[in-house]
Amino acid sequence: MDFPEAREALVDAGQRLAARRLVTGTSGNLSVRVGDRIVTTPSGVPLDSLDPAWLSLIDLDGTHLSGAVPTSEVPLHLALYRNTGAGAIAHTHAAVSTAVSCTCDELPALHYNVLQLGGPPRTARYATFGSEQLGENVVQALRGGRTAALMQNHGSVSVGHDLGQACDRLELLEWLCELHVEAHRLGTPRVLSAAELADAERAFEDYRKRLKPGR
Repeated sequence: MDFPEAREALVDAGQRLAARRLVTGTSGNLSVRVGDRIVTTPSGVPLDSLDPAWLSLIDLDGTHLSGAVPTSEVPLHLALYRNTGAGAIAHTHAAVSTAVSCTCDELPALHYNVLQLGGPPRTARYATFGSEQLGENVVQALRGGRTAALMQNHGSVSVGHDLGQACDRLELLEWLCELHVEAHRLGTPRVLSAAELADAERAFEDYRKRLKPGR
């Protein structure tokens, strides 16, 4: 992906998340890695109002190279790029995910689609927004192959090889949180066992093999 493509992808992703009501006002931020550079959303601009010319360019040390002032969450994005091998990152304050982040340390596996996020999403411990500590806490929450996490009393975040995948994962996390809330409203949810999740993982693997060309 080149820089013009990265900028267009950020604009499209911002509109997508806003259309799905996962962002409010100027909350939330996105970024894409292009080689040893990162294109990020600017500070103080709603994600549904992005213009390619406004987007910020920084290096892997966080130095601002061009464009508008970058998001205040640059330390979070840098920590994730350094530790996860991500190609893109999405972070929002989606209402249900944020609510659930205030109540649990790990989202229970009520549905096998937690496997699409590498396992039941964990909640990163609270730290002030924009701090290096917040980035470190989220890295810890993603250990072991997780690709999305809740951020205690803050929001949600996901990584992906591109913005499409990062947004897919963020939307799935919000859906899982909605399921969590609704299930608890109806009664005491039944959580999938480790054996049931292992069976589902094998089924996913078989399904992926059958989707490969030539099979």
